[in-house]
Amino acid sequence: MTSAVASTTSASAGRLNRPRRLAVEALGCGLLVVALEGAHHGAEHLGVSATDNRLFMSLAAGVVLACLTWVLQPLSGAHFNPALTFADALEDGTPWRDVPRYVLAQLGGGLAGRLVAHLMCGEPLLIATRTPSASSAQFLTELVATFGLLIVVRGCVRTRPSATHFVVAGYAAATVWFTDSRSLANPALILARAVSTRASALHAMDVESFVAAQLLGATLAVFLFRWLMTPTVKPTHRPWRVIFECSHRAVAEQAVVVFNGLCAPDRAQATLDTGASPPDALGPPPMVIRLVLEGEAPPSGEGAAVWRVSASGEGTPDAEQRLRASLREPIHRLLRERGWSRLHAVGDPAHEAPVRPT
Repeated sequence: MTSAVASTTSASAGRLNRPRRLAVEALGCGLLVVALEGAHHGAEHLGVSATDNRLFMSLAAGVVLACLTWVLQPLSGAHFNPALTFADALEDGTPWRDVPRYVLAQLGGGLAGRLVAHLMCGEPLLIATRTPSASSAQFLTELVATFGLLIVVRGCVRTRPSATHFVVAGYAAATVWFTDSRSLANPALILARAVSTRASALHAMDVESFVAAQLLGATLAVFLFRWLMTPTVKPTHRPWRVIFECSHRAVAEQAVVVFNGLCAPDRAQATLDTGASPPDALGPPPMVIRLVLEGEAPPSGEGAAVWRVSASGEGTPDAEQRLRASLREPIHRLLRERGWSRLHAVGDPAHEAPVRPT
């Protein structure tokens, strides 16, 4: 018998509402742009060679990106990249209704970071007027760089989740050396680089070409990785069935909603124990989880996991929100242990779907 004590405070601290998640995305993009431009300006100020200039930028990009994703990933998913958000939506990670909000926050953060970098470096806040220079070779370079980034991200999330922050940062730092845009395969940084008076700045008309290449690369990577991870032989077993039991039916219903929103549907599905459906002879035996509220005595008996949740059985909206927050931590832990989590581009933010099961 296992016991998971969920803390409402810790769960709420690790899960922000949508406006705060968008602010985190904007902050991450802005700080990333400031780091890149600060490194570039510092290298020019020191009079280093072009090779050393790229070395400065790659080191700054890699270290700052690793730090930002490590600290901010639990808060927003730490995409910091419209291409990653787009790819995550293709795999049902980020809801499509949130994609425009994420992208606008990321683009706005990148532009704000660029303006701050200009102020820090004493440069005018103008948009450069140069001749567009995008070529088919540069288009292909951006496509390949973003394609590789998504392969690295999805591979880490599936096979090495604990190393995602550092592997992705290392790959992004390496893109500084083989892409002319030095945008880290990030459309938000492409737009930020267009707002500059530097001779190396991108023309505004180049932005569309580079962003299209990056989104195309992200799409190809999603479909390729989906094909790679599809089993050649369809499994004969059926998904696990997880049954939530509680003295208050509404609590069990909320647990089912949160579980099914975070779990891969082909691996496990949560239901209520209604007693109407017979046992599935082809599937594994159901996993029973008993939810014990504050003040209740733990049930006696064997064969079921017991979770204590720090929430009451009240039916008010605030109580339901606290209940969902207290349930996410043990459910996340169970999904990680079993390998049932949905595959997201970066992190696995929970769905905000207060829909009750039928």
